[in-house]
Amino acid sequence: MSAQIRHSIASAVPSTITGIKLSVPELFAQPEFISWLNNSQAMTWHSRQGPVSEGDIADVAIFVDPSMTGEGSDSDMPGWEHVVDKLRVAIGQGPFSGNHFIVILSNS
Repeated sequence: MSAQIRHSIASAVPSTITGIKLSVPELFAQPEFISWLNNSQAMTWHSRQGPVSEGDIADVAIFVDPSMTGEGSDSDMPGWEHVVDKLRVAIGQGPFSGNHFIVILSNS
């Protein structure tokens, strides 16, 4: 590792994030969700080449605004409002301040 990379990482200010992980393999079986995923900018392990095959690790990371008003990086995702509702149950109604909350949607 170069000295510049080592210094960059060593001097970075850490920021704590809060989130939840949901195991929702049924979501990954929905054609409208897969269509959204294949055309989205969401962070995922999925290759965006079609359906999620059995055995694929296709976890998706989405970000919910701390205001808890329903805004976020992927608010056009099918089922978004249900994810926000689940997050509110898990961490509280908000509004909060600070970083976005991360939600990992897992197909396993």
